[in-house]
Amino acid sequence: MKKKLGVSGVIYYVVLSIMALVIIFPFVWLGSTSFDYFKSYTLPYPPRMFPKEFSTFNYKMALTNVPIVRYLTNTVIIAAVDVILNVFIATLTGFCISKGKFPGKNLIMIFILSNMMVPFETKLMPVYQIVKGLGLSNNLMGVILPGVMTNAMFMFFVKKFCDDLPDDLYEAGVIDGASKFRIYAQLFFPLMQPIVATIIVLDVVNVWNDLLWPMIVLNKSDNYTIQIGLALYNAGANGQVHAGIAVALSILSVIPLAVVFIFMQKYIVQSIAFSGLKQ
Repeated sequence: MKKKLGVSGVIYYVVLSIMALVIIFPFVWLGSTSFDYFKSYTLPYPPRMFPKEFSTFNYKMALTNVPIVRYLTNTVIIAAVDVILNVFIATLTGFCISKGKFPGKNLIMIFILSNMMVPFETKLMPVYQIVKGLGLSNNLMGVILPGVMTNAMFMFFVKKFCDDLPDDLYEAGVIDGASKFRIYAQLFFPLMQPIVATIIVLDVVNVWNDLLWPMIVLNKSDNYTIQIGLALYNAGANGQVHAGIAVALSILSVIPLAVVFIFMQKYIVQSIAFSGLKQ
């Protein structure tokens, strides 16, 4: 027998529906506008939910007039290398701090926590001097390195995740004569899939949306990331800004992020459930 909704239940669903519409509307409008053909350089007003004249003109112009494929390729390379390094370093460090027994472990944890509390902007000049001293300015590795150097948050996530895994698993590996790295690689790392997926999503989003650091490090247009490319176009670096093309560029720039999130969302939910954050 179905339970009838009371007044509070109806209000609850109405509020949720309104909130969902408020969140969804900008994305629907963005997608609709990208396929709308209009001659003026400004967006049509009032906003339209459906294209008045359906056309792929904005996308054709975006792909021909702006080197967005190169920008996307550079950003994908940066994100991929950054993710690989961060996953390896964060999972290995978090595992060692959680399950290892060595002097100074608490001191390392304090250092990680303190590093999380310091904004990256305050470390900008020292990090830039390091990158410049290594000869990595105007190089994609110069963008990647600081993300690996300063992302103590991922180590903390993995450490807390490993704390919830049974110590018996580690002790069983030691009894069987496995090395610490083998215990990490064969016993613990396969169990870290949920937290690894969370790291991948957060890291990709962070790299994809980063504008300040790539603008400081990169000077050649061949190395520009997607955010620099969007910023330059919207600033009129390629001439007068066409709003429809700008919208199409925005849509193209978020497609890779959407793909990553779609493939990783199941593991993120598992990570939240495992860590008890739902409580």
